[in-house]
Amino acid sequence: MNLKKPHLGFVCILILLSHVVSVYSQGSAATDAAVMQELKKLINPPSSLSWNDPDPCMWGKVQCTKDGRVTRIQVGDQGLKGSLPPNMNKLTELLVFEVQRNALTGALPSFAGLNSLQSILLNGNKFTSIPSDFFDGMTNLQSVYLDANPFSLWSVPESLKSASSLQTFSAYSANITGKIPDFFGGDTFSSLTNLHLSFNNLEGPLPSSFSGSSIQSLWLNGLKGKLNGSIAVVQNMTSLTQLWLHGNEFTGPLPDFSGLTQLQDCSLRDNSFTGPVPYSLVNLPSLKVVNLTNNFLQGPTPKFPSSVLVDMLDDTNSFCLSQPGPCDSRVNTLLAVAKDVGYPREFAENWKGNDPCSSWMSITCDGGNITVLNFQKRGLTGTISPNYSSITSIQKLILANNFLTGTIPSELALLPNLRELDVSNNQLYGKIPPFKSTVVVKTEGNVNIGKDKPPRPM
Repeated sequence: MNLKKPHLGFVCILILLSHVVSVYSQGSAATDAAVMQELKKLINPPSSLSWNDPDPCMWGKVQCTKDGRVTRIQVGDQGLKGSLPPNMNKLTELLVFEVQRNALTGALPSFAGLNSLQSILLNGNKFTSIPSDFFDGMTNLQSVYLDANPFSLWSVPESLKSASSLQTFSAYSANITGKIPDFFGGDTFSSLTNLHLSFNNLEGPLPSSFSGSSIQSLWLNGLKGKLNGSIAVVQNMTSLTQLWLHGNEFTGPLPDFSGLTQLQDCSLRDNSFTGPVPYSLVNLPSLKVVNLTNNFLQGPTPKFPSSVLVDMLDDTNSFCLSQPGPCDSRVNTLLAVAKDVGYPREFAENWKGNDPCSSWMSITCDGGNITVLNFQKRGLTGTISPNYSSITSIQKLILANNFLTGTIPSELALLPNLRELDVSNNQLYGKIPPFKSTVVVKTEGNVNIGKDKPPRPM
């Protein structure tokens, strides 16, 4: 078989293409080398790092591929000073960048486009700002540490969402402002296990997207802006092992902890929680540390197992007794009533001790029997509790001028001594139960009273 020789021009093209590929490869390695030389110039590394060879791939704590592409720079705890070069994002093969606990200053350059980067440790320096496009295109990012840097005020950018493999985002004392981004929960970061945002300027509620998240360690303590609202979403964060929410302005009752079977460290002190401490927390087998000091928690003083380290100073909550033990039955009934209106803080602040007839706010007694409950104009939300029916001595129940919804419980019509029920100016609906003719029932100002259901909102 007679094979023709390849045309000379075709051979020249192959040689040229090979040369172009070779130059491109060398050029990328050369670009990395140039960036590294600029980094060396700006941070003046100590002689112990041996950054003297012309080839940065020979430098201490630097690793490269076989063709000279820089993949790792790990120079944490080296006493470095200076700043980072603006062209850091040209190190396109970089996997790990660690400069933690040095004294580096100035603005962080953008790392946008470093889609190979997996881990970045910038914590414990003196960086002054972080660009909004810093995280753009970091599709393989797994770990971020930005803690303890005096950044100017900034918000976590939407671009971080591209890091779908993120496992750790740690940025305590980093001057972050605004609300906690929704994308830290839910499907965006299904692998996120550590979220540390303590000592920032965050405010607002916990995002509902935290429900069902994979977060194990959540630090949101000591925030200057203060988080607020309920922490009900926590009961669905079943992967938690460590929960730090101390030093905020969270309110309302503690959630059900029974599903948090891995929770070991729970710090809730220095907030405004109300209601009883749930047995699901007291009896949680995994629990090792719990902090509850300085709240408005009510009901019996909880008795945790001896295996649990407890921070719960005396007289810093609103428990009925200073030691574990059952509350008076009247206290239990009033707490059951308060549950349906979310355990208001005003009640918790003023209902202290084990005797509701000893000057408790809005309560009038006669010989130890509760005769009047006057809760008008207390800003109450929620529903009217059927548990009022357990206070058989009550003569007047005044709930006027609040924001109560639902219906008037039929159980109230069975109260033997009731003479007056005032539920005027709320948002109640439904039929009025058949009270005795001796009971004065005031319902004006409830536009849907007498109707089976309220109209649907338009």
